[in-house]
Amino acid sequence: MRFFFYGTLLDRDVMALVIGRRLPPQAYVAAGLPGHARRRVKNATYPIVVTARSGEVPGAIVCGLSHRDVARLAAYEGPGYRIVPLRVNVQGRMTEVSVFEPIQSRLQPSRDLWDLTLWQRRHKRSFVERLRRALSGRPAYSTP
Repeated sequence: MRFFFYGTLLDRDVMALVIGRRLPPQAYVAAGLPGHARRRVKNATYPIVVTARSGEVPGAIVCGLSHRDVARLAAYEGPGYRIVPLRVNVQGRMTEVSVFEPIQSRLQPSRDLWDLTLWQRRHKRSFVERLRRALSGRPAYSTP
């Protein structure tokens, strides 16, 4: 299965924690989501995408995900997301992949653009600590 990611799951440590294994570097293919911008969610450190006619959100298509991986990703994203098909740009060609799309309006974008490198410097450590604690209490994550 192939999914497009544009936020915290681009961080390979976060992805490994969530799915319980490290993906090889070649599993990540650079891609962009045209017609959108990536903004930080209000009162959070993670992003959401919003429509922006001239924008393109950088991200990656992650290939080789198993049904178990997708189940863990769905648990990580939570009930406020659904899996939908999406067209993204890969080296000038559009291709259809899956994405976790928010279905609740509780995620409101701030004015701040979201940048992975900045997030990694400022927020990753505390985010990963909270994620480890949260995942340790879930039965699906108790075994690799």
